[in-house]
Amino acid sequence: MPNRIRHVAAAFATAGLALTLALPARADRVAELSDEPASVPVIFDVAVMRPIGLITTVIGAAFYVFPVAPIVALTRPTEIAKPLGPLVGAPMRFTFQDPLGHHPAQH
Repeated sequence: MPNRIRHVAAAFATAGLALTLALPARADRVAELSDEPASVPVIFDVAVMRPIGLITTVIGAAFYVFPVAPIVALTRPTEIAKPLGPLVGAPMRFTFQDPLGHHPAQH
């Protein structure tokens, strides 16, 4: 009986190792496919994604006005506009410049 358990355990270990070694190849193939721009249905984009982008733009602008801008003005006044890009610029591009149904991964 213990000999049989060893054989079953060895079979499971071998199968697990084989599957583990095969997964990175699959992940690499998925990474190649994700370089293309993402596309979503236009209705979903207009009804859900664009309003979320608008809300994110407004929240980012409010967050920039207080507390980010005063803190940056006190600590690094020459870089006052640097946080504006990620907080307001990226959501604004997503909402108003990206074509309907297509959102590139990086701008």
